[in-house]
Amino acid sequence: MDDDLVLMEDCGTYAVITFNRPEKLNALSSPMVARLQALLEDSRGKHSVIVITGNGTAFCAGVDLRERNAWVRGGAKIRGDSVRNKWYDTIGTIIRNHPAIFIVAVNGLCLGAGTTLINLAELAIMAEEAEIGIPQITWGIYPGVAGAAMQTRVRRKHAGWSNLTGKRIGAEEAVEMGVVNFAVPRERLLEEARTLAAHVAQFNPTTLDWCKKALDQIPSQISDWSVALEYGRNVTNMIRDQIGNEKVVPSGF
Repeated sequence: MDDDLVLMEDCGTYAVITFNRPEKLNALSSPMVARLQALLEDSRGKHSVIVITGNGTAFCAGVDLRERNAWVRGGAKIRGDSVRNKWYDTIGTIIRNHPAIFIVAVNGLCLGAGTTLINLAELAIMAEEAEIGIPQITWGIYPGVAGAAMQTRVRRKHAGWSNLTGKRIGAEEAVEMGVVNFAVPRERLLEEARTLAAHVAQFNPTTLDWCKKALDQIPSQISDWSVALEYGRNVTNMIRDQIGNEKVVPSGF
């Protein structure tokens, strides 16, 4: 059943979403992406934090290329709506505009589209045994989504290493590059992700939503120092307006 491709555990203020296609290294098929979109829509307004992880030895091996190639062999055009993979809509619109804070728990191998999810999430934890890679250069193409996402999140030379060599990076390198926040042994990964999710979820959901917006805007869209400070003040005012008379900062701050 398609519902089994992506699972969601309701943990109250936060949820855990698990890619559950281990026999295919959690490669993203169209039914899998559709199921993920449905779960994300269902979680809107219910959970202020969402953990995403994978079942098995891989977190996500990227988009399901066998499915894509089968469409092409059937006569569909790559740019046509008939083969339009909903993954771009998922990351570019749904997750980016979702009010929840996303925490990615990279349990194993992560390639292509999976790395895009890491770079899009606000926080990320990685198993010490896991590896991250963007292999498109080995196919003779530029990693249009995964590579671009990497370039917006890390330094130029670090992005160049991933995009130009096709080599995978381990947990220590990923932490050093700023791709993930920290790494732990695989057996502790989900426990750490849950602890972090519960910690973040204790804060006001409206505040978290606006903090997420600010993380997206500064410095990716706003790099000028004075403009960034003014934007920050406006965000604080928006939070105050939306949560009423609750104090935004503690007294004496």
